[in-house]
Amino acid sequence: MTTKTAPKQGTTPKELKAKKDSKIKGTAPEPPKNGPPKTSPPNTIEKKGILRSLSFQFSNLTRKKCNDYDLTPEEDGAGYDEMGPVLGVQNYGILLKKYKRKNRSAKWAKRFFVLKECFLIYYATSYKKVFEKTRRIDLHPKGIIPLIGCSIVSGGDVDKKNCLLIAHPQLPAAIIVAAADHQMQEKWLKALRSATKISYKNTVVGETMIRELENRGVLLNEEKKSYEERLEAEARARKEEHDRADELAKDKEELEAEREKLIRTTKKLKDDLQNVKNELKMTNEMKKTLEQEKMSLNSKTEHLQANMESLNIEKEKIQEQLAEIVREREKVLIDNQNLSTDKCQLNNRLMEIETSRNCIMTEKEKIETLLKMNEQKTMDLEKERQYYTMKTSELMDHLKEVSDQRDLTESELKEQMMARMGAEKQLQAAEKALEHLEMALKMTGAQMTELQEHIMPDVHKLREFFEQCAEESRFEANRTGIMRNAVYARKSIFDLAFVNLDGQPLDVYERFCEQNSEIVHPHNFQRTRHNGNWKNSSFKRIGSIRRSKRGIRSSIRKKETTTQIKEPLMQL
Repeated sequence: MTTKTAPKQGTTPKELKAKKDSKIKGTAPEPPKNGPPKTSPPNTIEKKGILRSLSFQFSNLTRKKCNDYDLTPEEDGAGYDEMGPVLGVQNYGILLKKYKRKNRSAKWAKRFFVLKECFLIYYATSYKKVFEKTRRIDLHPKGIIPLIGCSIVSGGDVDKKNCLLIAHPQLPAAIIVAAADHQMQEKWLKALRSATKISYKNTVVGETMIRELENRGVLLNEEKKSYEERLEAEARARKEEHDRADELAKDKEELEAEREKLIRTTKKLKDDLQNVKNELKMTNEMKKTLEQEKMSLNSKTEHLQANMESLNIEKEKIQEQLAEIVREREKVLIDNQNLSTDKCQLNNRLMEIETSRNCIMTEKEKIETLLKMNEQKTMDLEKERQYYTMKTSELMDHLKEVSDQRDLTESELKEQMMARMGAEKQLQAAEKALEHLEMALKMTGAQMTELQEHIMPDVHKLREFFEQCAEESRFEANRTGIMRNAVYARKSIFDLAFVNLDGQPLDVYERFCEQNSEIVHPHNFQRTRHNGNWKNSSFKRIGSIRRSKRGIRSSIRKKETTTQIKEPLMQL
């Protein structure tokens, strides 16, 4: 019967396992002191060549004791001075290595080289810092160059000067490395050449050592079998103890888990109880605050009800006012509609006025064309007049009666011009009144009273102005008609007389002047008896009379056009 002993408090399962492992190690059988040293059994696969020598070289780094026949430079004090600062390494540093691939040009790459006995090992340049810190060689380099039987020559390449050439009959091509300067080249050359010599001795020693180790391995295998049988028996016993310890550890772990679970549950219950107490306090406080709020809300509701009643009364009043406003608005809309119809009528009337104005403008253009034609004719007559002035210069001095008539006509024309200027001023006042009328027509709504105040005086002014203009135009038309008829009659008589008397002697002209004393007096011909061109001066006077008649006609036409434009406005 096996009894389970409870583990001591404060010990963990990991500590128990560590104790068991130490017990197992302590009870392991120790080999005899006088027997052969411990060595691992030889591998079934035999190592040959470079790998065999590498395994021998790197195995010495971890071995504390060595036989007398191990003559490597790491243990021999005579060769230590030539090996460099790191034990077991002859030289190390960064060099440039030349490499070439198929169908590509050669390139140079930086590599960190380590010279270990008969091997030149190279890594990436980043490994230099690791090597300087740890002073250990990585067993996974980028490449290894064995120096056994190699010839090392210094020289130069195409791009580099300080080069080292490593050649061997078994290598497919020579390996070229380049140093930074000549001093570094010499240092590496010396180290590499010494490495070739050291490697030969080490290989001989290694081969003898390997043979002895193989012989010892056979003896060790026999001893190993006896040791293994004893170890199996002890291992079974230890396994049973280990199983018992595992069961105890599992039981302890289960108990610890249950204990932690109980602790967590109790803690959780305590926290829940505290939370419930806190919530109860908060609910009591909330209840008090709610009661206070309820009291305040009741008072507020009563106040709000009173306010609602007053607001309802005000609402009814506002609704009545709104109804009145709506009725007034409807009335205003009806008035606006009436005003819009009036406005449309006025706009139609204005359109008619515009059409009539356009007609007048067309007539004006026609008149202007006629005036241009008359001006052309006057230019022709002016040329004729210039031709006849040379012949009729003396006759002008003797036609005083005609000059008196001309003075009368000029005074009448001046009066007409003054009347015309007054009419233009009145016309400007009428235009301003019309502008006021148009502005007033655009105004609507509540401004109708102002519109009436603006329109009525303007309309009265227009009516008075147009009546005055009509009377003046009638009077002027009658007066100018009488003058025109008289001038035409005299002109026709005078022209016929001169046409009939053309080629007659001077006595006939004197009798004609005596019969028509109103136009020509007999004493006007006293200084023209010796001049044969006395007849042209009469034509000059007749031209001036014609020009005065044309000015009168143009003024009459302008007044007629103004009356035609203002007649529709008078109807408004």
